Amino acid sequence: MIEDEFPDLEKRFLEYARSFYSKDSFILRNIKLKEGHSLRVCKNASLISASEKLDCEDHYLAMTIALFHDIGRFEQVSRYRTFKDSESEDHALLGVKVLRSGGILSVLSPEQQELIYRSIGNHNMYRIPDGLDSKCLFHSKLVRDADKLDILKVLTDYYAEKDSFPNPALDMGLPDVPEYSHHLLDDIFNCRIASTANVRTCNDMRLTRLSWVFDLNFPETLRLVKERGYIDMIVERLPHDNNVAAIRAHLSKYMDSVLKLQCKG
Repeated sequence: MIEDEFPDLEKRFLEYARSFYSKDSFILRNIKLKEGHSLRVCKNASLISASEKLDCEDHYLAMTIALFHDIGRFEQVSRYRTFKDSESEDHALLGVKVLRSGGILSVLSPEQQELIYRSIGNHNMYRIPDGLDSKCLFHSKLVRDADKLDILKVLTDYYAEKDSFPNPALDMGLPDVPEYSHHLLDDIFNCRIASTANVRTCNDMRLTRLSWVFDLNFPETLRLVKERGYIDMIVERLPHDNNVAAIRAHLSKYMDSVLKLQCKG
């Protein structure tokens, strides 16, 4: 059973991640960043799974997918010194390649392995592709929620230290200037997920992260986003103008309305 195999899988994950520890401070900082992120995404997946009352197998499948979802990041940042897929390679596909070639999941059934590979491959797509079976679709949605939840934590934690300890890997090489793109405001006001394809500044990236609210699939995820105050913390890093105030109000109203409907349901 996957429950019995999970402690060994977690051990394999940690051994792999820590094999990339380096005397290079930039590499070490970002390897540890992704190690911690992966462990927290695993915990998020467990919280969401519990809220959905999944059976034992699906609960541990969700945790395994979450644990390994970013395993491609370790090689990516070590080889390319970036987390930007467009300047290196797709980290999800790289992660699937690492898992397949290393036989890391060989203790699991072929069906479980394929589900994990496909869900990891879907976790960073702009939208989940059509045509998935119901189980793969469910797990793809779950890992995306668990991942977004912790990325919001990583970013808001970073804001507290950025001025003293900037991290180019998290800033994606973007200038942190007051400007932002108004087409991203339109996406948010129309409850659309904003694309990162044409972001020009750190504020643009912050706006795309705010739009993730419209791509959350489970009530528990949205509840945790609101409870932990991530939206307000990101908004605080944007210019304090009327547009941003309106964005804050719009997102708050959206979250309240969705959570209210879910409570009634």
